[in-house]
Amino acid sequence: MILLIASILSAVLYRCGGKGKPFNTKFRDVGCPLVLIALVMCLYGLKMGIWWAYVICFGLSWGALTTYWDWLFGYDNFFAHGLGCSLATIPLYWVGVPWWILLIHGVICTLGMGLWSKLIGNDVLEECGRGVLFIL
Repeated sequence: MILLIASILSAVLYRCGGKGKPFNTKFRDVGCPLVLIALVMCLYGLKMGIWWAYVICFGLSWGALTTYWDWLFGYDNFFAHGLGCSLATIPLYWVGVPWWILLIHGVICTLGMGLWSKLIGNDVLEECGRGVLFIL
């Protein structure tokens, strides 16, 4: 149930970040990483002795969510976007997330965001879907 709630919240925040006025990109850039970290804390417990892993994950996620890598590829590359989002979660290994969960998350984000954005032609559905995939 907690995963469902986090996925829906991330979808809404991701979409708000891409919608424009009255929202701005910070809804996505800050909101989605906070939802992810809150989910990890609920599932694996709060580990304040390793607070730096949460901070690094938050910062890397913020950075990954702010780019679609068009500066590198010349177009919005959602496969690279998904890869960046998944790599940003690696510090969560130190708070107890198993490596194989991070690997599955990497595949889901990389392939999922790329394929979802290629197959769906609606901005609202695309952004909501990427928000869900960021959490899954």
